[in-house]
Amino acid sequence: MSELNSLFLKVKISKENLNAFLDARPKSSTLNSNWLDWWDSRMMYGKTDLDNIPAFNVESNRHLLNNLLQDDYAICQQEYDEEKNIWYFMSLQYSQNYDEILPMLSWIKDLATYTDESDTGDAFIYDHLWGDGTVMAYIQIQNKQGLLNKYDKVLQIDPDLLNEADSKLEKLTQQFE
Repeated sequence: MSELNSLFLKVKISKENLNAFLDARPKSSTLNSNWLDWWDSRMMYGKTDLDNIPAFNVESNRHLLNNLLQDDYAICQQEYDEEKNIWYFMSLQYSQNYDEILPMLSWIKDLATYTDESDTGDAFIYDHLWGDGTVMAYIQIQNKQGLLNKYDKVLQIDPDLLNEADSKLEKLTQQFE
């Protein structure tokens, strides 16, 4: 991959739980079979062994979010649907490098632990801008867990969810034209 991929996150989470997450400090994930199976399924040049999962080194998740939202290069946006208790976070130009996305994947997995048992969500890093149809990573959130799955093509993503992601990222693109 040589072009930047976009990040899309949609999760049902109460405002109270979201604020508790944002007030907490980023945590690194424990290396487990979910991480290792996902890593083994990725095609990349110069692949190394996955030995640890780094965390973002900032004061709080809120600081990280604010830094991302102010990053003119990543072009990020968040929105919260008060009626449905759904939080969206997107980045138009997030990353092209698997090692660089590990802290974000860990961050999303940590977010999942702040959801209620019945809350669900999805997060994926994919090629929205360039159209080659690749998925770098996909996390499904349910039962207070964020689990990486092995999706590597956008055709594997639920079409309604993919359309929603594309639509929101396209609106974000139009804000900067």
